[in-house]
Amino acid sequence: MKLELEQITKYYGKYPALQNVSAALTEGVYGLLGPNGAGKTTLINILIGILPASSGVIHLDGENTVQMGGRYFDQIGYMPQYPQFYANFTVQEFLDYMCQVKGVANVKESIDAALVFVNLEENRSKRIGALSGGMRQRLGIAQAILNDPKLLVLDEPTAGLDPGERIRFRNLISRLAKGRIILLATHIVSDVEYIAKEILLLRRGTLVMQGTPRELEQSIQGKVWEVSANEADMALIVDTYCVSNIKQQDGSYLLRIVDDGKPLRGARPVPPNLDDLFLHTFFQPSEEQP
Repeated sequence: MKLELEQITKYYGKYPALQNVSAALTEGVYGLLGPNGAGKTTLINILIGILPASSGVIHLDGENTVQMGGRYFDQIGYMPQYPQFYANFTVQEFLDYMCQVKGVANVKESIDAALVFVNLEENRSKRIGALSGGMRQRLGIAQAILNDPKLLVLDEPTAGLDPGERIRFRNLISRLAKGRIILLATHIVSDVEYIAKEILLLRRGTLVMQGTPRELEQSIQGKVWEVSANEADMALIVDTYCVSNIKQQDGSYLLRIVDDGKPLRGARPVPPNLDDLFLHTFFQPSEEQP
C-alpha cells in the first residue's frame, strides 16, 4: 500500500495554508509534527476529503483519490482533534450509529472487535458522558477502526491526556500499524518519538523535512550544546539563545542550547534529540514564531 501526495497546495483567499507538500507513505506509523498553525489540520482535511486542494493530487496505489471517490473513503478511518460525542448515548449506541454512517456490514462483529482492541468491552453500556477523558479517546479510536481502514488519520489524539493514558494510546497505535498507514498529527514530540517509522515536519504550510527519528536527530548533530552558568548569566542566556532545558545543580544551572555555532566559551556539544530538532526547526529566537 502506498499513499502519494504530490504538490498539495491550499489557499484560503490569498493566504497559502499549504504550499507544494509532497510525500510518499507506506505501511507503518508516520508522525506529522509541527506547531499550532503549521497546516497539519488543513492537510488532514484534504487527505480525508473534507477540503479540496487548490492544486496537487493524491494517489493511493497509483489511483487518483478524487477519481476513486467512495472506494477511497471506504478505506479511511479518522479521529478528529476534538471528537464530538452524544453524551447521552451509550458506548454501544454510539458505535451502532457510526456503523450505520460508515456502512459497515458486520456490525456486531466489528463493534465487538473494536471494543476488545481498545479495552472498553466492559463499558459498552456506559453513557459516554460518564467516561473519563482517556476512555473517550479510546472510543474515538474504536469508531475510527470499525470499517477496518487501510489509512488511519489521527489529529492531535493525545490532547488532554495524562502521561499514563498517553503511553497507553501510543501502544494502541503501534498495535494498529500492521497492514495500515497511520498518520498521527501532533505538536507533542513524545507522541511520535518512539513509534513513528518516519516523521514529517510541517512549518508554515511547507514540508521542510521527512525522515526517521534517527535521521532527523543526526541532521542537527553539532548544533546542541550544554553549558553551566550562574543565575545572572542564566537569565541572559535564556534571553539570547534557544534554550531547550534548564537544570539546577549544585548552586548553578546546566543549560541545553540549540544553536548552529558554539554559543559560549565552555559550551560542549551533546547528542541531539527530537525536542532539540523541534526547537531548531520551529522556534529559533532570531525569527518570528509561526
